[in-house]
This record gives sequence, C-alpha cells and structure tokens, in this order.
Amino acid sequence: MQNIFALIFASASLASATTLEVLRVFQPLSLHGTDVVNNFKGEAVQAHIFARPMVLSGAMPENLVLAVATPHRIPTTFNYDVDECNLLTLFQVELSGIMGKSGELEVGFDLAKMQVPQGVELPIRTVLKLSIQALKKTLEDYHHPENEPLKVKIAIKGTTKKNRSLRDLNGRFVVTE
Repeated sequence: MQNIFALIFASASLASATTLEVLRVFQPLSLHGTDVVNNFKGEAVQAHIFARPMVLSGAMPENLVLAVATPHRIPTTFNYDVDECNLLTLFQVELSGIMGKSGELEVGFDLAKMQVPQGVELPIRTVLKLSIQALKKTLEDYHHPENEPLKVKIAIKGTTKKNRSLRDLNGRFVVTE
C-alpha cells in the first residue's frame, strides 16, 4: 500500500500543470496560386488576413504574438497545393513579444534574415502592414473588456540601409476591447 502511494506521489510530481487554451489567431496569408485579389487599405493584393484556431499555453499575450508568425499550410485540394501561406514565414520575418517593465507589450518584427520569396509579388511594406493588422486583430480578439487596456509598442528591427525607411511603421496602439 505504501508503494502505491509513493508511486502516485512520484507520478503527480512529474506532471506539470499547464493551461491549454483554444484561441483565434489572425495571420497574414498569401493567396498565391489563386485568382483572388483583396483590397487592403486601398491596395489590391493577393493576400488577406485570416483567423485560425490554435491551442496555446504559456505566457500570454507573448505566445499569442508568436502564434501570428507560425507556419500555415492551407489544406490542399485537387488543384491547390501550396506548402506555406503565412507571409511572415515566407519572408523569414521573425516576430517577438515581451512584456516590458512598464507593462507595455513590446513587439519586434526582425528583418535581419528577410528574403523575398519566389512567387509572392508583395512588397515587404505591405507584408508588414498586413502583419501588424493581424497582430492587432489577434490581441483584440483575446483581450477581455474587464482587463486593463493593453498598450502595445511595435518596433521594426534588423533593417539595412536599403530598407531602413520601413522603420516608419514603428508605432504604438492600445487594445481596449
């Protein structure tokens, strides 16, 4: 009997308490391989912001930020088979999120490894604008009205002399509902 309690206690100590949550995450997706063109802020683009359910755990909203950049493969059909659709993944833009000491969520879009993929005819500026909008929608969907407003700071990092003008996309917004 004592061995049974010891075994139960040992297995319970190995189990970690993790809260899993199903959340809606918005991602900037390329529609390459389709004839669909969407209007994004007055520009006709072959891309769109779509939501997908994801199971997340850990630090929130930091892990929610990271989820916006996770790979996404749209299920194939008999005439559509594209390996990757998330524009952040396709352009190799790294996304990071950390809560600053002031309580502001600091989100970085790192362009240090950025490469323009073949078959995607979008400027990086449009990709970043779509990505920032996807991030806003994700955080707004997650935020509960009874919580304090969430202050978010956007920083474009890893720019070069050629693309440093993208830093004008740096900014702030507040999620209230």
